[in-house]
Amino acid sequence: MKKLSVILMTMLIIVTGCASAPGEDRPLPHNPISADTFCADPTAVEYKGRLYVYGTNDHQQFEATDKDDENTYDKITSIVVMSTDDMINWRDEGVIDVKAIAPWITNSWAPSVISRKEKDGKTHFYMYFSNSGKGTGVLTSTDPVGPWSDPLGKPLIRIGTKGLGNCPIPFDPGAVIDDEGNGWIAFGGGRAPGCTDLYPGSARIVKLGDDLLSFDSEFAEIPAPYFFEASELNYINGTYVYTYCTDWRDRSPSDWAEAYGDMTMAGTASMVYMTTKTPLDPDSWECKGEVFYNPGRAGFDWSNNHTHMHKFHDRWYMLYHTMVLKKSLGYKGGYRSICADEIMVDEDTVTITPMGGTLNGVVRDSQICES
Repeated sequence: MKKLSVILMTMLIIVTGCASAPGEDRPLPHNPISADTFCADPTAVEYKGRLYVYGTNDHQQFEATDKDDENTYDKITSIVVMSTDDMINWRDEGVIDVKAIAPWITNSWAPSVISRKEKDGKTHFYMYFSNSGKGTGVLTSTDPVGPWSDPLGKPLIRIGTKGLGNCPIPFDPGAVIDDEGNGWIAFGGGRAPGCTDLYPGSARIVKLGDDLLSFDSEFAEIPAPYFFEASELNYINGTYVYTYCTDWRDRSPSDWAEAYGDMTMAGTASMVYMTTKTPLDPDSWECKGEVFYNPGRAGFDWSNNHTHMHKFHDRWYMLYHTMVLKKSLGYKGGYRSICADEIMVDEDTVTITPMGGTLNGVVRDSQICES
């Protein structure tokens, strides 16, 4: 798919006046981070000085269907892997063929990866993913590019899992390891039947067992306003940070004002963050407002929204997806591409400055181009 690179880089030179030289680690000081591959729903883990980024393999859908068909995600059974040591130069690390590893799956969407050094002295990686809307699976490895294995041979979470019930959809997992080495996973999708407008009631969190393949708590609700999907967890300065995508419904300013006062009301399909010290206590979660706008508010096409926030080499970054690549190529289907920008995080107060995506992406001062 090198033709995609040539077309997109030509477009970027015309738009920004900036070019990049080819090489093994191809410099791309603009978004998206790959001009070769459609991918989405990013997650990341650091290992030996490199950041490994994983995403839903939209390119598998793109190659399996008519290029102007809508992206229905149903052909996606693998995960894209890319890596970087500076957030500017990106290396294609291939794909994880999830279907070959775990034949029971239907799809592999929206991965979330964590790592922990285990008793054997090795760093172990745990990759949670959405098996369509049917549940959450998990793969394990001792190397960020594999080989990966299926330790359970079945979903970790599914509709009807004991203690979960039939209401929350175990969709779009977001996992984190806290400073004590404990694992946590949040998930959910859509509205729960009979719930109020402000709190759809389908976001859940659970403490993982010591093996990170089981549970060590009951499932607890996260009272996320206008919750839709795209759960993610971070752990900053002793605080659990939950990020999610709001839904597309019309907002009720009066309901929002009653709950949050003068806080700016969250827009449609935008990312909102919440914080707590005690994640299993629903009443302890505090809504902090928007953290990342829908791509449509930043000048890209309107689309679904899914982010991953990561600290790498003492800087904070937001990974997300847009449809800038498919639009530049003239395709009609909703094929997405992962992008990256720096984001401002006050670790002392655990406050994040809201922002939207950019075409420039991650650049250093000497490389800034006008967009």
